Amino acid sequence: MTRETTRIKAPYRVDVLTIILVSTLVLFGLVTLVNVFCDPFDGSEVSFQDYLDKMHLAFPSRQVGNIAISLLLAVPLAIFDYELYKPFSKTAYLVCLVLLLLLVLIGENTRGAFGWYTIGTRAFQPSELTKVVLIIILSKTAAERYERHGALSRPLDVLICMLYVLVPFVLVLLQRDFGTAMVLLVIAIAILFAVRLHWAYLAIGAGGMAAAAVIGWQFFFTEVQKNRIRVFLDPTRDLKGDGLNVLHAKQVIGSGGLFGKGYFVKGTLIQTGYVPVWHSDFIFAGIGEGLGFIGCTVLILAFFVLFFHWLRTALRARDIYGRCLVVGCTAMLASHVFENIGMCMGAMPVTGIPLPFISYGGSNILASLACVGIVMSVYARAGGRRRL
Repeated sequence: MTRETTRIKAPYRVDVLTIILVSTLVLFGLVTLVNVFCDPFDGSEVSFQDYLDKMHLAFPSRQVGNIAISLLLAVPLAIFDYELYKPFSKTAYLVCLVLLLLLVLIGENTRGAFGWYTIGTRAFQPSELTKVVLIIILSKTAAERYERHGALSRPLDVLICMLYVLVPFVLVLLQRDFGTAMVLLVIAIAILFAVRLHWAYLAIGAGGMAAAAVIGWQFFFTEVQKNRIRVFLDPTRDLKGDGLNVLHAKQVIGSGGLFGKGYFVKGTLIQTGYVPVWHSDFIFAGIGEGLGFIGCTVLILAFFVLFFHWLRTALRARDIYGRCLVVGCTAMLASHVFENIGMCMGAMPVTGIPLPFISYGGSNILASLACVGIVMSVYARAGGRRRL
């Protein structure tokens, strides 16, 4: 079955809602970083200089630089037609695989994983960029097969799509980055849903994942990875490591109460280092302490509105390729939000997944803003499809 389309060139439309929501989240993230990097306040601060003396702006300033660099990629992605991504997708995919493979072979252990290249005082995590490249190449591949044969039901089509996913998935697992590997799977499942993957393959995939989990536990998981799952089920098993970190994060969130203690005030735990990696993996704990239940709810609603808006954009995309791109980007960032917040609240295992637009990290903000650029490109050209 073939599907022919006539594309009617539509005027470029600016996705104002995405710009407003993402800009707000990024600015909020910078304010949060400034707050969590402060020395503890003692209530004696009166003048602006008193507050400034307690602030350490090195990392927030570097995050501003990370955002500026990321915009150099995100803005062109938003401006140019997303059809132009296709010729570069295979080359970018191969480059990512080479970078991932080199880390497996010669990478240095950082917090139990081998996922970073260190360049001077900065670190680059290629698995973050791999997520974006996977979205593009898998969307291209799945959409081409959908246009030729309809719903994804031919074994060869499914096999080709899955190979694009499994190669980086295995390489990331070998880097001991279980959280990122799961995000890659979520991206793949979401895109394949967008091209109406036959339910039988979903059943086979679920069975395969269950079998792989058992085999991985027996032969491939490190003790660190096993311990994180055990601690997720019972945090009291490790009160000197991950279990204590989760319990502290929950205590900090709970101490915020309904309305929170506020930012840049005395009596906060997040500024004392009570929670590890407070500027990245556990930054939601600082948000919960500062803004309380109400503030956290507003933050989650902002993400929900953004993702709901993106899914509407996917439905209005001019072609199935654009739809897959938006669905993949939404799945990537939504899985990050779900995992990060769940991890801080003890509802998900500790995997080191950052909170999009808010956590400190150059690779993460690069991937997140690249997704924004891709979605805006699809939105700008939505409505140009006419079926014959």
